[in-house]
Amino acid sequence: MNNSRLKARLLREAVEENLATMNGSLPKPLRPARRMSALWGPQLAAALVFVASVGAVRMASGTGSPASGTPAAAPAATASATAQNPAAAQAPRAPVVSSYARPHPVNVAALALPVRRVVIDAGHGGSSHGTAAKSGLLEKEVTLDIADRLRVRLAGAGLSVLMTRAGDDTISLQQRSDIANEGHGDIFVSIHVNSLTPKSSRGIETYYLGASEHPGTDAIAAEENRDSGYSLADLRTLLDGIYLDARKGESKRLAETVQHALLQKLRRVNGAVENRGVKTAPFVVLVGTRMPAILAEVSCLSNEDEAALLHGSEYRQSIAEALFEGIQGYLRESTRDGGKETGNGS
Repeated sequence: MNNSRLKARLLREAVEENLATMNGSLPKPLRPARRMSALWGPQLAAALVFVASVGAVRMASGTGSPASGTPAAAPAATASATAQNPAAAQAPRAPVVSSYARPHPVNVAALALPVRRVVIDAGHGGSSHGTAAKSGLLEKEVTLDIADRLRVRLAGAGLSVLMTRAGDDTISLQQRSDIANEGHGDIFVSIHVNSLTPKSSRGIETYYLGASEHPGTDAIAAEENRDSGYSLADLRTLLDGIYLDARKGESKRLAETVQHALLQKLRRVNGAVENRGVKTAPFVVLVGTRMPAILAEVSCLSNEDEAALLHGSEYRQSIAEALFEGIQGYLRESTRDGGKETGNGS
């Protein structure tokens, strides 16, 4: 079927469904207008929106009601009734309440869901080395050490912890998401170390899932998305996950508390550290997870001063402590918003 015939059929179906709605019949669900716009062009999408809006205006003006199933009154009958009772023409009409009200977004805090299990994802591993310092220090080594230190702190606070890797293992990004989901994780924290230009740059940034806001972010995401385990055939699934993410609000809140804790803690031992902010980016490792998920770039191996700090266990422990405090801050906020008493966050 060529495009012109398909467009004609879609328009015909849209008109028939709107007529059915105005006559009180339940219509078949229309395909999302946004999806049609992407597939068949803005002209067709605009036409469908126009047809739908005509039906909505007619129902809102009282000429038809999908709830009653009664067709609109004939013009002659309306004119006759007005002639017999002139006062009726001056009386205000009762508002028509649509039975197809748009649902309001759910406040996740209202569900009062506790966090029992934290998934820690040490970036890279095995054949995926990540970035490297001039000294030869590899990102995969740093992230695993910090992740293990964080695991100890979280377990000590009474939380269950799941590691996506516990050794120098090659694990695809898709597998990491599967581990988190199958392990029933409540939040997901992926730990990475950045490489920036110019080399004098240093700083901390925390991401949650979304479209990139800057070309530089795309470059970072592209580097981290290597060896994802997905192919171009999965493009639609990945895009749906990026743009239709229902966890976005909670992920943002988790990113904000972690970023704040990282800055507050690390500036005590690394006063030159920069706040590169909380951002959105299409990191594949965050797409497949079903829980609030973030990716934290906790330091910068391309900066020689920070690379020297990362060689020592003290700075790595400071990063782990900061991540722990950020997660605890998120848990305290969740408890407070859920209407429960706040304790020590454990």
